[in-house]
Formats: sequence, C-alpha cells, structure tokens
Amino acid sequence: MLLKLKSSTIGATGILIASVSLALPAGLALAMDSTTPRFDDKTRKEVRESISKDRMLEDNNQFEQQASTMATAEDCLPLFVRQLAQLRVLYMHCSPEALRADSKGRKVTENFSVPDELARRFNFWRRVYGLWAKDQYVLHSAEYPEVILEIIDASKVYKSDFLGREAQAESYVSGIGAIRRASYRQMLMDLHRDRKKDVKTLSPVMQRIARLFDHIQDPMKYVKAARTLRFQRGQRDFIAAGLQTGPKYLNAIEPIFAGLGVPKELSRLAYIESSFNLVAVSKVGASGVYQIMPETGRQYLRMVPGIDERNEPVKAATAAAKLLKMNYDILGSWPLAITAYNHGVGGLKRAVRATGRSDLGWLVQNYTNPQFQFASKNFFCGFLAILATLQESEKLFPDVAVAKPVEFRTVKLTQAQTLQTASKAHSATVDELLALNRDIQRAYAKSGGTLPRGYVLKIPAATPVQMVEAAH
Repeated sequence: MLLKLKSSTIGATGILIASVSLALPAGLALAMDSTTPRFDDKTRKEVRESISKDRMLEDNNQFEQQASTMATAEDCLPLFVRQLAQLRVLYMHCSPEALRADSKGRKVTENFSVPDELARRFNFWRRVYGLWAKDQYVLHSAEYPEVILEIIDASKVYKSDFLGREAQAESYVSGIGAIRRASYRQMLMDLHRDRKKDVKTLSPVMQRIARLFDHIQDPMKYVKAARTLRFQRGQRDFIAAGLQTGPKYLNAIEPIFAGLGVPKELSRLAYIESSFNLVAVSKVGASGVYQIMPETGRQYLRMVPGIDERNEPVKAATAAAKLLKMNYDILGSWPLAITAYNHGVGGLKRAVRATGRSDLGWLVQNYTNPQFQFASKNFFCGFLAILATLQESEKLFPDVAVAKPVEFRTVKLTQAQTLQTASKAHSATVDELLALNRDIQRAYAKSGGTLPRGYVLKIPAATPVQMVEAAH
C-alpha cells in the first residue's frame, strides 16, 4: 500500500489537526503532481521582495484604501492586500465599533459568561472556530492572541484532491510563513526601540502594527510579541465536521453531566478537545473525543486488551464529567476546573496558592510559570468560543447537515461472551454492534475476543424488548 492514512492527532491547544502519514515502500519515491507548489529559490526570492519597505507600503496603502470604505463594519473582517506566489495575504480590519465590541464581556449561556479581561481572547478563538478555515494561517502573538499581524490564505494550494500534496503544501506554506514571521519580528523589535517616539512620526506600515497594540499598556509589549509570534490554523472545517458527529451522542451525554452535577455545557468540551473526531489520538496518549489520558481512563473506565472505553463517546463522557467535578470540588470555580482539564488540577492549585488569586482572568494575564503556557491560558476562552460558535451554527455553517441522535439501548452482560454471540442474542450484526460500541477494537472482536462479564453493550434501539430483558 503506497499511502496510508494516519489516525488524526491533536495539536498543542487540544484542537484537532488532521494529519496524513505517508508510508512508502523502500526505494519508491512519492509521485508529485506537476502543479504541486514547491518552496524553491524563485519562491524564496519573491517572498523576500514582498517584505521590502516599498512592497509593505504598497500592501498598507491597499489595506487603508479598503478599510476607509468600511469604517462602520460591525465585526472585524479580513481584507486582501497581496497575491504572494500561490498564497494570498490579508490584514484584519476592525472598525472602532468592532474594537469596542471585542473588548466587552458577554453572557454566553445561563451558566457561563466572558469577563471583560478575557473578551479579546474569546473573540480571537470565536474567529478561529467560525471564520477561518484550515487553509488560513493567522500570524499572531501567543502573548496577546488577539493581535493579528496578517493572515496567509493557502486555499489555492490545498484545492487539489491528490493525497500526497498535503505534506508538501504545508512545507510550502511554512517556508513562506517563516520569512514573513521573521520580518514582523524585526519590525516589532524596531517598534520597541522607537517606543518613545510619537507614533505619527513612524512609517505607515509601522503605524498600522503599533495600532494593533493600542490597548496594551505593558512597556515590553513589542518584545513579548516578537518573541511569541506563531501561526494559528483556522478550525472552521473541523467544527463543521464535528457538527456531523457530535449531535449523534450529545442527547445521551448531557444527562450524564447533569447527573454528576456538572453543567451540561461542559459536554461541548469534546469540540475543543477533538471536534468530536471519533478516532482522535494525541501524541501523549490521550484518546477519544474527550481526549482522556490513560491514567484517568483506568480510574474511571474499562481499559483491557481489546476494549478501551475512552473511545466510546458516551462512556468517555462519564470520565470527563467525573474529572471536571473533581476539579471543581478542589478549585471551587468552573473556569478553573475547565482550565485544569487541560493544565492539571495540581498546576492550578499551585497557581492559586502562589498568587492568592482564584480569578482565572487575572491568572491568565499575570501568572507566570513555565508550565502555564499558551494552551492552558486559552483553554477556557476556547471553550466559551466553542459554545458561542455552536449557538450560531445554523448561520455560520448553513450547508452542514447536523447529525441526528443515535438511538440505542444498553444491556449489561451477565457473563463473558464474544460479540458474535451477543449479535445473535440481540438480532444485530457484528458490524452494527461495532458501530455502536466504538470502545471494542474491530480486530479483537472479529478474532473472537470475549467481552467481560459486566460489560455494558449498546444494542440497536429496534431490538425487541423481550430480548433485552432476557439478557439480564
């Protein structure tokens, strides 16, 4: 087999990143389409020319001209400024009204609100989930996520259906992005050097960048931004995919959370953890839609050869809800408990103890610790942004067919048995049972592996009642 799809992996923020693994026989090179983009010397030269003072000024003039016609836009919008090789470069335009709205907190649900001090971060993630697609790369600062220097649109590069292009396309975008990022890093250091000058005396290009930092009072803001520049890939596509999976399970998951005293909104953490990707696996061993770590799984779920309940969404929800409730009982607030889901409850306890503060907004902005980094600082805001995005799903994803709930019943096995035996007892095929019970490994079931006594098996809802009762 020349090409092999790899199970999806999870990125640093817990957000799903679809990945492709190319498994090639020894000595066989991967055939590339003649139109596959290559980051060659010609492209490198074009990119370096694009960051010259004259070209950057052209881009700035193009941006200002477009922005002048959109002075009262209600939201921040990306504006095209340059075609760069096979990529498009865009700047974000925010009218004064949009900037004011971005800085204000808001109520998201009955149980959760965005505090003013986290509003800008929240709105950044709201756009990551609802506006920007996976072929859009947002250059921003990890220290100040809301400061967006530019967006690289690679939609033209990713249009091909040829599987082997993905890795080379990413290399192409990364090569161009690295040069652009280095240029902005230098400009930010120059702004720090000139920080005492009147902004109006700076070049138009530098004025545009400086305006992005107007709301930040830290005298070291440009240095901190320069040191933490990163690209965030849009997640809109992954959320759209999650809408075709999540609703199948949420009707069964919500009562589990409620029964354990956990707000039902927290069931949506599966979107930020994996976008309800049923085969999501992280580099550190977390698995399933709720990205349960092995130690947590062994504490709350069944993990034995052939069966891993972390991979069955409804069962995994029990572990997620119990972990969140434990975090809440220890930390005393849901914002901290949710952050601890990513960072660990011990780390949050140390943060509260070291600062004497339990206000997450204050901790995000002021607490310094080598372990409390980008993913942890943004996890709660990402969760709130997911809730807001899902509330507007019909508007944001009008072409996505939202999945209907899966109907099933459960039966607790009174004795060990194979899935083949269970399928006969409940008038269902083995494949139907595997589709409902994703914690059972297909190879294990097909080879005659046994399900242990006490295992809770999902069966089709249409199974006759008398057959379910007879199995108890």
